[in-house]
Amino acid sequence: MSLLTQIIAYIASPLATLLAVWVAYLSLYRSSQPHLLVHYQPNPDVPSIIDLIIENIGGGSAIDVRFSEPLPINCFGIEQAQGEGSFVPKSGFPMLSAGQRYVFNGGQYAGLKNELKNGLAVRVSYKFLNPIGFIRQHSELFVLGIEHLKGMPTRTSANQAIIEALKGPNNTTIQDIRNELRTMNDQLQLLVKKGEPEKQ
Repeated sequence: MSLLTQIIAYIASPLATLLAVWVAYLSLYRSSQPHLLVHYQPNPDVPSIIDLIIENIGGGSAIDVRFSEPLPINCFGIEQAQGEGSFVPKSGFPMLSAGQRYVFNGGQYAGLKNELKNGLAVRVSYKFLNPIGFIRQHSELFVLGIEHLKGMPTRTSANQAIIEALKGPNNTTIQDIRNELRTMNDQLQLLVKKGEPEKQ
């Protein structure tokens, strides 16, 4: 082996080791870093209701989650805003674990549109522990809006449809069956009472 080859081997070997360690650290760093999402989406069960979703889809816990602006919730009104609603405070949450999500009743289209206008820019800041155990700070910028939900059809989920069929004001086949079963139950109870021997 020539002298040049030995020198290259001495230099290349530590560099390859350092590169492998750095790649492994980056992989651990990314898997331990939180990734927050803040957005509005239609409620899957109740037509016209819009939910505010705050979730952590990353691999680590977000600590001391704070918002640069309060987040509008409970803002109702379909054609025009009704009332003032309320807000998720800027102080946020003490922690948002990996995979954890908060679902708030955001309200309805006109009520939220009145608060969000053409988009509300919100910076979410939080802390997290890196793989070595040091606390790091991070922030992400979101622009919250509901304009894209304006033309979405309002659908009723299967669960909500069953509830409305059982409890709703409109007469349905399920309600007819329920009423018939109640009538049969009442008649059976009367027959049982008639068949009981009289006490002397």
